[in-house]
Amino acid sequence: MQKVYKMPILYGFYNEGDVRLAVTDAEVVESWKKFFDRGTNWKDFPKVTSYEEYRKITDKQHLSKAKSMPIKFLKASGKGFFIDRDGYALGIRDELADVIKVDAFKKQMKDIIEYRTMEYYRRRYVEN
Repeated sequence: MQKVYKMPILYGFYNEGDVRLAVTDAEVVESWKKFFDRGTNWKDFPKVTSYEEYRKITDKQHLSKAKSMPIKFLKASGKGFFIDRDGYALGIRDELADVIKVDAFKKQMKDIIEYRTMEYYRRRYVEN
């Protein structure tokens, strides 16, 4: 799972091009499940042996996994780029409030996330 877990969180921030300054618990769960519900991405969950078993994971368990892995490590990386924000699961620095509205930033963010997603699938299917 370490090769993929940050992407669903970044998709939550990207929000189909309407970039958010912070994501709520509900938004994290939504983007997390949207990513792992796609194709066989659910197979990256350790100790889950079938899609039916994956579907039994509760939203609370998904959120716990997201907070204990990608959110924790995103906050620890990037020298303060990702921050705690009251009422949210994760935020980005206030200084970026104007930047996230710029079309060029949105385009680059989308490009980076899509590249990392393609790289994930390449490693998963081509290298194995």
